[in-house]
Amino acid sequence: MTTRAISLAACTVAAFLLAIPPAHAVDPAPCINGESESRSKSAVDEGEIRWTDATKYDASRTWALSTWQYSGAKIKLAPDSATTVNDLEFQDYTGPSGDRDPVASYVRDSGVGRTDFIRFNRSKMDGRNRAYQDSAAAHEVGHALGLCHKDGKILSLMWTSINVGMPVTEPQPVDKANYKKLWG
Repeated sequence: MTTRAISLAACTVAAFLLAIPPAHAVDPAPCINGESESRSKSAVDEGEIRWTDATKYDASRTWALSTWQYSGAKIKLAPDSATTVNDLEFQDYTGPSGDRDPVASYVRDSGVGRTDFIRFNRSKMDGRNRAYQDSAAAHEVGHALGLCHKDGKILSLMWTSINVGMPVTEPQPVDKANYKKLWG
């Protein structure tokens, strides 16, 4: 192939690539059911969440925390230490197992020096596959970050229910857009 042919091919590829519009940024999605996203409803304290763990679902807790530490995430999620204040505790409980009963929940305990909780319902988590458990844990960490539920028509980790067949296990573009709107 001649130098001229290579240059012509390179120019053709460059022109083609320039003609492709840039990827459209995803807009934040509204909350449902009168909910709102708010820093004051989060477990965030001075740009971080310090957590402790008393759950048997350690693998899902680890997954959830790591998936919210994506490139560009502003809030630091780190284990509590002797020199920090515990903002969030992961714990298990045995609760009802009906269709309307939660798999997990974020419990806000407002007040200075108070600890919020992510609680896993053993009756709903046990016997489920790892993706289901990861989805529940990551969803609740989203609440601890101040995010609200999203409409089921939008692909979001913050849906009100877990798709058992193919659960969303990490923040989607819309979740990251809402996170950015809230935290920068």
